Amino acid sequence: MDFLRKLISIMLIMCFVFLLCACEGSGDARIYFSVENMPETLDPQVASSDSELLICRNIYEGLFRKKGKDEIIPAAVEDYDYSGLVYTFKLRDNLKWADGQPLTADDFVFGIKRALLPETRAPFARLLYAIAGAAELNSGASVVTPATSSSLGISAPDDKTIIITLSYDDKNFLNVLSMPIAMPCREDFFADSTGKYGLEKDCVLSCGSYYLARWNKENAGIRLYKNDDYTGQFRPKNGGVFISCDKEKTVSEKLLSEESDIALISSVYLPEISDKENIKTVSVQNICWVLSLGGDFNENIRRALCGCISRDSYGKILPLGFSAANSIFPECLGDINAFYDLNYDPDGARAIIAEEISGFKNKKFPQTTLIFTECEMLRPVITEIVGDWQKNLSTFINIKPTDKPLESELKEHTMPLALFPVKADSTVDEYLYKFGDSYFNGYRLVPIAYENTTVAYLGNLSGVNMNATGGYIDFSGIIKN
Repeated sequence: MDFLRKLISIMLIMCFVFLLCACEGSGDARIYFSVENMPETLDPQVASSDSELLICRNIYEGLFRKKGKDEIIPAAVEDYDYSGLVYTFKLRDNLKWADGQPLTADDFVFGIKRALLPETRAPFARLLYAIAGAAELNSGASVVTPATSSSLGISAPDDKTIIITLSYDDKNFLNVLSMPIAMPCREDFFADSTGKYGLEKDCVLSCGSYYLARWNKENAGIRLYKNDDYTGQFRPKNGGVFISCDKEKTVSEKLLSEESDIALISSVYLPEISDKENIKTVSVQNICWVLSLGGDFNENIRRALCGCISRDSYGKILPLGFSAANSIFPECLGDINAFYDLNYDPDGARAIIAEEISGFKNKKFPQTTLIFTECEMLRPVITEIVGDWQKNLSTFINIKPTDKPLESELKEHTMPLALFPVKADSTVDEYLYKFGDSYFNGYRLVPIAYENTTVAYLGNLSGVNMNATGGYIDFSGIIKN
């Protein structure tokens, strides 16, 4: 009987241990991640696409790191001080690159200096402009050489100390230091890459939670394994991340067939997964579709067109993942009180148009085409807006999709009517820089709709968090059961 009791006790303990392990998931589990487009570079200073920023965030360790949605916490930094526009950062002990070599303050200084060199063409270099001398260097007005490098406000007096002097107070600066643009770069490795840095597997040197183990460009596959030389607090709770881009299947199809565990999902695929019990989603509102009114339209005509745009009307037909916009600032940029009141007033708009047309030579509204960034999901909304103009103002406006970039319309307004997405991929200041002074000119830019970026994942994953900028997902905290 005693033997039987002991046997039952042992079996119960084993069952408890098994269940505990099952709840915590396997530390060696592989996370299968699908993307719509593979990265062209894994150079953190040059990365710009969603997949590039996401991978760089996971294979490099910055001075700071984003935890969860909004929190910025020290990463490579052990302690820091800020006084009189001067930051002093002390690095943690035993920082290493994936090849076992020490990660030093000089590597962070070189990475930031390189990001600001004009020839690097870093797309997010402006985020570093708070650093004294940064704007001048990036614009080509000054050159960093061994003799003049002190003109840029960043230095490393020893291997564990970084001093950064700002030219103005930037409340968002620590957030910037968590982004790929501010990741370290080892000068000798960069030089040995002879122009291929970040462009192929052997020219990528990791220092974050994961290292780049494979990059197969022909078969569109990337493998990240947990970095055993990583000594920080973000040790992966999984064995690695296998990233793929399937030309035969969409990201939603791969999720539905459980060939992938997690994916970045564009809004077009949301209807396919929205009602599936085994698929969860987390989203961030970080895109604003903006209508540009330009060309030869004067302010009165622009005001009349705005007076016949009804958010209540087109808002009812917006597809999943979209919502009517009352500000150019999507939710990810915070609670910014800058609402745009369209003041739907078709009667007033008709009176304005009638007066303006009376001065035209042929007494007619000019034949016009609305150009929009190709998005079939928004075509019904565009048709609704154009139909409202025709019904109330007797305007005949064609619509035409385009796959050409329309970013210049934010500042130049060369087209009479254009609708296109503007992505908030960094800070408020950087987002507004895309607009120039256009937003403050009368009725030139009208926010129409917000669009979400969504991460979808299978129910056997936990610890999936998302932030709006700098790479969306930190894979290190994800557990696969």
